[in-house]
Amino acid sequence: MHRVTHPPRPDWARRMEEELGFVFHSPDGTVYWDETAHWTFTEDEIDRIEDAADAFHALAIRAADRAVAQNRLSELGIPGYAVAAVADSWRRFREGDPLEAPVYGRLDLAWTGEGAPALLEYNAATPTSLYETAVVQWHWLEETHPDADQFNRLHEALVEAWAARGAAMAGRPIHFTAGDVVEDMATAGYLQAIATEAGLATKLVAIGDIAFDESDRRFYDPDGTPIEALFSLYPVEWMLREDWGVPLIEAVEAGRLVLFEPLWKQLFSKGILAFMYELEPDHPGLLKAGFAPGLFAPGDRVVAKPLAGREGDGVEIVTLGPDGMPAADSVVRQASPGPRIAGDEGWVYQAFTPLAPAPGGHAVLGVWIIGDKAVAMGLREDAGEITGVGSRFVPHLFTPRAN
Repeated sequence: MHRVTHPPRPDWARRMEEELGFVFHSPDGTVYWDETAHWTFTEDEIDRIEDAADAFHALAIRAADRAVAQNRLSELGIPGYAVAAVADSWRRFREGDPLEAPVYGRLDLAWTGEGAPALLEYNAATPTSLYETAVVQWHWLEETHPDADQFNRLHEALVEAWAARGAAMAGRPIHFTAGDVVEDMATAGYLQAIATEAGLATKLVAIGDIAFDESDRRFYDPDGTPIEALFSLYPVEWMLREDWGVPLIEAVEAGRLVLFEPLWKQLFSKGILAFMYELEPDHPGLLKAGFAPGLFAPGDRVVAKPLAGREGDGVEIVTLGPDGMPAADSVVRQASPGPRIAGDEGWVYQAFTPLAPAPGGHAVLGVWIIGDKAVAMGLREDAGEITGVGSRFVPHLFTPRAN
């Protein structure tokens, strides 16, 4: 595992906009897509990453079983009025209901190429960097290193995942939506195109254009069409704390609305890390985690994470002093242009682990899970130790094993 620097392709920005529709490569003039470098791996290293991600996913499923069986969903930041509906959704999934099957998720791993990859968190409901991973970095590989390979069958696996829902949807359209952000709406449009390719009826709608009708307790798009199935990149855990929350839960429970990702994905908030650690404290690469900082000793370096945080929002890295409280001048926060959104729902505390060093910062591996399998990887770099909205996406490749 190492990083290689080189000049970018000539005229890459204009070409990716025109050929791929990749319009958010440089938001506000800052670099997001960064092809002045790439990460290279051996096939053996890719196998280790894939195996670690598969094992973390399987452990997360067992941890969700534990949370439901022990009726501890409130510890995951799920509002009381939604607890029963989330548990019902989980039970239907475990009984094999195809409409409760997950579409995708992304595990963030820390790894330097030595030892076991460490799990930072599971972004299971609205993970970012999907299009960049599935399409843009593959396009880069085909043009620059056609003899190499890439850990990446994300597009194909997503088509298969949506196709598996075709019979259960029985022709009902799926509405795709996202918040009013260029990247999010473009990604929702990409997911809509995949579902259409898989044979499903689809429609893209801005979340601000969705209306709720009190008379029949249904949601409608701007054309007056009732929404029977909704894929939302606007986080459901945010909806549950807004006016949408109660009618959303009512509609799912009454069978008026199918939700993608399914409602049980609320179990995979960052709090799932604590349940995973309870189950397997000696699991390779699983960092100590719990719902209280008292789990750690004075002198430990600890990462505090809001349960429903996004893109590093609210994350702090602290060193505990002799009294078990953060030592003065030890707090590391992500520089963020906006106010902190997450945190009121609760926190999880996780042992700090170093990230892969990159020039002027660090890199995090994002491994995509479709069904129960790891299928692709993307890497993001940041000048700091907290991956956030300003982190850069850097492509990767691997060298196939000699026969």
